[in-house]
Amino acid sequence: MAVMMAITALALAVVLIRLGWGGREGLSGVGWAVATLSLTWLTWSDGAWGLATGLTAGAIFALVLVLYAGAISPRSGARRAAANVPVRLSNRAEGFGRRTLVFLLVVPLSFAAAQWLAFAIAIAMKANAPLDANSVSTMMFVQPSVWAILMVWQMVLAGPREMLAPPVIVAGIATLIWVAA
Repeated sequence: MAVMMAITALALAVVLIRLGWGGREGLSGVGWAVATLSLTWLTWSDGAWGLATGLTAGAIFALVLVLYAGAISPRSGARRAAANVPVRLSNRAEGFGRRTLVFLLVVPLSFAAAQWLAFAIAIAMKANAPLDANSVSTMMFVQPSVWAILMVWQMVLAGPREMLAPPVIVAGIATLIWVAA
């Protein structure tokens, strides 16, 4: 019964997130909170199986909304003229430099911060013991997950100066974990 309530809450969460992205401020955050609580409940009650079930159900609900939006959208001939205008990149050196800086901040710097955190967590899990399979598998899960989260976080920020903060925060947390281990 509780599992069905959690999965129903996931369906509601997907709808709230979609409504929030559609312009209704605040609903998106509420939707993400409901989804997080629902997935937490599923994980708490059924472990990895509950989490996998919840994520699969959430993905199916989201796919249904995407299919619905595609079905009701206007045909390709009814596009606005502005949608057919090609995007032109700036030829100025300043634009190229900024794009290069954003790339360096988002890709290699975030990768290094995520890797540093993954190593720190693995070291903390080993606690001076011989190589532990759990620490290695955890490290192999943490690094790409944190890297993806960092990249998404950085790409929604206004500029390169703001994009520097997320990997620095993660690297700082990793350093604290490493020192404590």
